[in-house]
Amino acid sequence: MPSFSHPASLICVLLCMSVALQRSNLRFQYVTHNSFFSCSCNQEPPLDCDCKEIPSSPLHRSQSGTPPVFSMRHLTVWFTSPVNTAHLLNNSEVHHLTLNNCEPRGAPAFPLEGHFAVQQLARLTVIHHVNTDSHPDPEADNAAHMDTNCYERDTIVDPNPDTNKRSQSGPSAQIQDMFLGRELGADYHEQARLGIIHSSVLEWGSVVKAYTVQTHINSDGVLPFAKLHLPKLQETSVIYVSFVY
Repeated sequence: MPSFSHPASLICVLLCMSVALQRSNLRFQYVTHNSFFSCSCNQEPPLDCDCKEIPSSPLHRSQSGTPPVFSMRHLTVWFTSPVNTAHLLNNSEVHHLTLNNCEPRGAPAFPLEGHFAVQQLARLTVIHHVNTDSHPDPEADNAAHMDTNCYERDTIVDPNPDTNKRSQSGPSAQIQDMFLGRELGADYHEQARLGIIHSSVLEWGSVVKAYTVQTHINSDGVLPFAKLHLPKLQETSVIYVSFVY
């Protein structure tokens, strides 16, 4: 009787899963003014990173009637284009969203109006990197060029902070980390959630604030906010909606 065949196979599977999970922590999306990349790193970025350009269709998709670009528990986005980042994230489903603003100081400003929605958003981390290059090279923006100013060791965020919101500044980055809805007793993984993020949050140096309300979605898939235009949502009697601005 092959008494050890199944345990050995199970151990092999668990080892492979462990490696995959470790590597998944080093994956992120990189959004520029002209392109969209999916990157993975064997070491801490920007060392030994492999970035693959994604077809530009997600950048030009319509805002409604299309499936979300992202649906995952934890998503990290590095970006130099706030406009494209808001467009890609709209109607995505992410529990913990980390936004790394790598836009150089002095870069041309684009008008940021309106908002974008992130379903199931429970935690938001916003990092503004100090990139002093005030004359960005437009050609470099077309390639997956990882500026070393955009990743520093002291910008790693503790995954289990004790406070609802943490703001930290240093010579290389400003970090704002918040759990949404805790003041209402919302469970981190269990309750239905929706994050409504004003696009100005993506501007360099923005000070992020948020408040959460408990409400419902009616049978028509609409929230009780007349001025809030969103795709049809799933009916639920209780949902925590966080407004981030």
